[in-house]
Amino acid sequence: MDPLREVLEKKKRKLFVPYLTFGYPDIASFCTLLRICEEEGADAVEVGIPHSDPVADGPVIQTTSFAALKQGVTPPLVVEVMAGIRLSIPLIAMTYGNIVLQYGVGRFARDFRKVGFRGLIVADFPLEAWDFLKEAQGLLSRILLASVTSPLERVRRIAEVSEGFVYLVSGKGVTGKTEVDVSALRERVACIRSHTSVLVLPGFGIHDPHQAATLAEYTDGVIVGSALLEYIIRNRDTETWMEGFAALVRSYRRALDGAA
Repeated sequence: MDPLREVLEKKKRKLFVPYLTFGYPDIASFCTLLRICEEEGADAVEVGIPHSDPVADGPVIQTTSFAALKQGVTPPLVVEVMAGIRLSIPLIAMTYGNIVLQYGVGRFARDFRKVGFRGLIVADFPLEAWDFLKEAQGLLSRILLASVTSPLERVRRIAEVSEGFVYLVSGKGVTGKTEVDVSALRERVACIRSHTSVLVLPGFGIHDPHQAATLAEYTDGVIVGSALLEYIIRNRDTETWMEGFAALVRSYRRALDGAA
């Protein structure tokens, strides 16, 4: 069974999936942030593998991705570091096609599976590129993105093949700069629900715990990235920023528990 569905059925709560950029603000801090997410009730962590041209990402994630690249982060380094960390929650890799293809799809899936990853999101691979990831089948759940601007028939087709969950982009725009279109989001969720039992998690543009809880009322949970990373960018030079980050993650968990 998919690990997120196991959580949903066992704990009977809305899923909370924070996004962190690997290696930001540095390797040691990133590893601590992973632990904080685990301890404060995250059900999985989406880990961004830095890319030089992150076309789906807004300025916040771009800033963290570029900073990580400048520190020498590479996919093999991700595997090396994560081999020394064992978490009780699954990890989901989020990156772009040329990174996976250059690494080798099968090799990428095997290496990342060994160090705790259970899912893969390739942000610039649409439904038509699905076959490029066939070597990852059975190793990593291949997760597709759908958008509230996608025609309903296309959303249905995406839902039928996406593994683990459908990542539903909540509005127009890049990460952190999306205006959530609640009406269109509801319509796409209803379309998915009427055709499949796949989980649905919205992301892009979820700015605070209240908004997360509102969206979770009719989805299986939420993915939150830019709001968390923006906190880190603004506060990482203060002495208590880790404690503040933990409190922020905790606030999302509590809000989602109230929506269950």
